[in-house]
Amino acid sequence: MKKIFIGAFALALAAMVSCNRNESFKHIPFVYFESSSISVYEDAGTVRIPVYASTDEDFTLSFVTVDGTKIDKATGMEVPNGKAGEDYAVKDNDAAIIHFNASDDVKYIEVNITDRTGVLTGNKDFTIKLNSAGNDVSLGGFSTCKVTIIDNDHPLKEILGPYAATGTSLFSGTVEEWTLTMVADPDDYFKVWFDGILKDFEGDYLSGADGKNHAIYGTFNKIDDITANLSTITIPGGQKFADPYNGNDISIVYVSGNSFSPTNDISLSRKDDGTGYVANSGWGSRVGSTTSFYEIIGSNPQPTFIKK
Repeated sequence: MKKIFIGAFALALAAMVSCNRNESFKHIPFVYFESSSISVYEDAGTVRIPVYASTDEDFTLSFVTVDGTKIDKATGMEVPNGKAGEDYAVKDNDAAIIHFNASDDVKYIEVNITDRTGVLTGNKDFTIKLNSAGNDVSLGGFSTCKVTIIDNDHPLKEILGPYAATGTSLFSGTVEEWTLTMVADPDDYFKVWFDGILKDFEGDYLSGADGKNHAIYGTFNKIDDITANLSTITIPGGQKFADPYNGNDISIVYVSGNSFSPTNDISLSRKDDGTGYVANSGWGSRVGSTTSFYEIIGSNPQPTFIKK
């Protein structure tokens, strides 16, 4: 009987704590995007971008759109790269206001994307910013969302995106499986960034975007100004960046057998069936200019990248 009483008391206490948490949660109303960035293709038509609310009160939310910009490589100047009325338009909401009822968990900002398929325009972008909310509703962690409009005519379109990567670790002797993503360079049609090719101090594959954070790039040979030879990707050796955990440089190093070179290029050959790429060597995540590595992916068997 004593055990039953204690168990019942514990359940009641847990329920009280749960209720208290819920009450506290409700007293901190906020509104937010699910992500700080999304990508859509230029032929997507109308895109619905969700805005989530956590509140039990009615309120009105305002937002603004900000045209994208980029740095012109020739002049070094900032130029437009995504313009309202030309590349996108907010649908049926010129006032840029959303009304939430107390029962609404999510509302949508609808944007019409201009389709220029057949014309090489390069990727465009714009940003939606949640501006202010009434009834003491705060803006959540993601109060801005950058929308990238992907050019359907990009020369590398068919090889961009996530890959199932497989390679053998020379440290553990086991097969490593992870996701690697090829991301288009915003300015160079013949350069691709590898998101998730090197490991860090914690043993995680580093991720970044457009070379801004923890990515390594590769290049393609040009057939003409808008056509790339997709058969081979060349990754220049020695590329490096700072480990986010301790600040040490991490560089990609060519590995073959038991030897390595900080300057040799690493090449990937496209599979005959077009499903992915095979690495013609291994590579390592080298710490600074030392002989220490966070990981080494061996060259035998050859590492593979299969398009998902």
